[in-house]
Amino acid sequence: MKSLKISSLLLGLLILSSCGKKPFFMDTITFEGQKWKEEFTPVFKVDFDGDTSAYDVVFTFRTSTNYEYNNLWIYLSTKGPECEALGNKNNFLGRNAKELKIAKASGDWLGNKSGTFVENKLYYIRSKFCKGTYEFKLEQGVTMNELNEVHDVTIEINPTVWEK
Repeated sequence: MKSLKISSLLLGLLILSSCGKKPFFMDTITFEGQKWKEEFTPVFKVDFDGDTSAYDVVFTFRTSTNYEYNNLWIYLSTKGPECEALGNKNNFLGRNAKELKIAKASGDWLGNKSGTFVENKLYYIRSKFCKGTYEFKLEQGVTMNELNEVHDVTIEINPTVWEK
């Protein structure tokens, strides 16, 4: 009976420890008062080893169900080292405009809704990175001083399979 309890405990620990892989990097920045003010530019700095691994870079935005628009325009600026090993595969460096769809024209949410929160993912890039520090800076790309009902943004970087 005692060995059955120990076996059950070990099995439970094994199951819990294998529930998903830990990301290579993950960080969240919260918008004060749930308002993304035009002058506030969240910056994420990430150190890469320069190995042969490829990574997916994904941003997750959480808005509330009171968010008034069906999309969110973002300027994403990426700085980092360039290296010969990547050739021209680091063309994501620089400033790029991105649109994140949040709701359909009908008002139905596109992301995952939980209570009063809506979570939407922006799949930015799949790439290999040179050894060094990369900086991902976000600017709101709308013509307003502030966007209301934007709670936070998370960057998650996960190893992935490289496809040419």
